[in-house]
Amino acid sequence: MEFFLHDIAGFLDQDQILDDPTDLKLYETDATSLFPSKAKLVLLPNTVEELSKIIQSIHNYNDTKPAHKLSFLARGAGTGLSGGAIARSHSVIISMARFTKIINIDLENEVALVEAGVVNASLNKILKDSSLHFAPDPSSQQACTIGGNLAENAGGVHCFKYGVTSEHVLGMEFVNSDGELAYFGALNENLEFEPSAADIDISSLIVGSEGTFGIATKILLKLTPIPQSFITIQAAFASTQSCGKLVSDIVKQGFKPAALETVDNNAVKAINAAYNLGFSDDVKAVILIELDGEPGELQRERNQIKELIDSYSPVSVAETQDAVERLKLWKVRKGAAAAFGKIAPYWYLYDLVVPRSKIPNALHGLEKIADKYKLLLANILHAGDGNIHPNFLYDPDKEPDVVDRIHKASHEIMELCVSLDGTLSGEHGIGIEKQEYMSELFSDMDMKKMLMLREVFDPHYISNPDKIFPIRICRECHRDYDLEQFKS
Repeated sequence: MEFFLHDIAGFLDQDQILDDPTDLKLYETDATSLFPSKAKLVLLPNTVEELSKIIQSIHNYNDTKPAHKLSFLARGAGTGLSGGAIARSHSVIISMARFTKIINIDLENEVALVEAGVVNASLNKILKDSSLHFAPDPSSQQACTIGGNLAENAGGVHCFKYGVTSEHVLGMEFVNSDGELAYFGALNENLEFEPSAADIDISSLIVGSEGTFGIATKILLKLTPIPQSFITIQAAFASTQSCGKLVSDIVKQGFKPAALETVDNNAVKAINAAYNLGFSDDVKAVILIELDGEPGELQRERNQIKELIDSYSPVSVAETQDAVERLKLWKVRKGAAAAFGKIAPYWYLYDLVVPRSKIPNALHGLEKIADKYKLLLANILHAGDGNIHPNFLYDPDKEPDVVDRIHKASHEIMELCVSLDGTLSGEHGIGIEKQEYMSELFSDMDMKKMLMLREVFDPHYISNPDKIFPIRICRECHRDYDLEQFKS
């Protein structure tokens, strides 16, 4: 490492190089604590030029020490939940914490150019006096970065209507695994919005690649008009089955709410206790429906959806068009993480997707798995998308074997998901967490073809390696890749 440290010391200041064990400890995990791993170093470049030089220095080191090859990964706020931003022992973390400039907001063309380290919510604070906003709103919105949203193709509570990150990225400045700059999509090398700049939408290919292609440094975002009006409806039910059927009915009848969220029994109990929300013991599930748009159309939709809600005999219904009251109704969903922290010091938040019609089957299966492994389970759902977030709340000091039980339960959750014609992840990514389950959905040949695509961007296999794909597949392909055999 001395050779590498000497090389980077030529262009980085000492405060940009973190190698103290205490500093490195802070980067061992992401927002889940189940996959700790320590990086070689953490580096904090100030500019794209410094970032490129870091990658070039990694190549210089690898040329001299091929048996001890270094790799790198970009890291934003570390709010991910699948281990994608956790370094393996041979990796250098390149922190994007200093890439925080909002370079340009073009209200006329409804676009914004930002650096990858800009916090999601910070952009919308800047836009608050305009008629536009950046629509993706993950639960970690107050901390997560735009670069992290891009890497994981993040969604949020309003993604049912407005879509996930890939639908809001128009272009990017990109540093590849050789340290070279490239410009994709509608962003040209002069950092100008050029709608006709590209015939092939490579930007969408990079979104969701979890940093395995390289590092996006500047991102051109589509801004969305803020709706004229909204109505937030909160309905509580005596059964999760009623919530599940109501969701299906709303979608079947052609409605497209901005948000369609569900919170199950244990989650309701936890949040109710934490914030004294006043739900009775009869409440086993709560659904949040948010409508937005033109006022007249909004009222028509509200009346029809209210009829559907009433047909399922809700325990209680509340609704508002007031911004302050809206936050109170959303507390049952957005206050979940803090409420869980009052019950247990740790929770493991899972991520799976099933067809909407099979949400009740999935919830029943999750309850059986939790009972089998004696785990406290609380479910939160982006119900409109069939995206279920089971939360296991636990305290390893009181139950030394609980992490092992969670890992076993996770395996059965993935089997359940696949058996219901679901998929492995809705918005958290594969990372380290789910790579062993990729073979449940994809053949070895499928995965090798995907790795061929990765190799186009990262032929040296040094950009966030050992993520997404099973290690066995990665090693086999990296050892004896014969591209010709897959071209047919």
